[in-house]
Amino acid sequence: MVVPDSRALAQLPSLAAVAVLAVFTATGLGLDGEQPGWVLAVLLIGGAGTAAALVRPIGLWAVVPAPPMLLVADVAVVAAARGTSLGEITGLVASSLVRAFPQVAAAVGVALLVALIRFARAGGLWWRARSSSTGRGGGQG
Repeated sequence: MVVPDSRALAQLPSLAAVAVLAVFTATGLGLDGEQPGWVLAVLLIGGAGTAAALVRPIGLWAVVPAPPMLLVADVAVVAAARGTSLGEITGLVASSLVRAFPQVAAAVGVALLVALIRFARAGGLWWRARSSSTGRGGGQG
C-alpha cells in the first residue's frame, strides 16, 4: 500500500481553501437559521480545520483568521439578496457575530492549532526555505 506524503496533500491555494471554508460556513448558517447552534459550530470548526490542513503553508495566514470574516460576509450577502436595507444589514451582521462568537472563536482556535501542528511536524523547514526579497531564504545564513 502506498501512503501519500502529507506535504503533497497540503497544496490547496489560499483562495480555494478560503472558498472551502466559506461553503462550510454558509451551509452551517443555512441549516441553523437565525440562531447559530451546534450545526454551525460543527461545520465551521470542521471547515476551518480542513482548510488549514489542506492549504499551502503560506496560505495559513489567510485561512486562520478567515472564520469571522466569512461569517460576516455570508450574513451580509444573504441579507442583501433578500433586499434588506443597509442599516438592517449592519444590525444583522453585528448580532450574528455576537451570537456566533463561541463558534467563531473555536474555529479560529482549531485552525491555529492545525497550523501550529503543521509547523511543528515540518520542523520549520518550509518557513526557513521560503524565498525572500532580501535573499536570506533557502538556507543561506
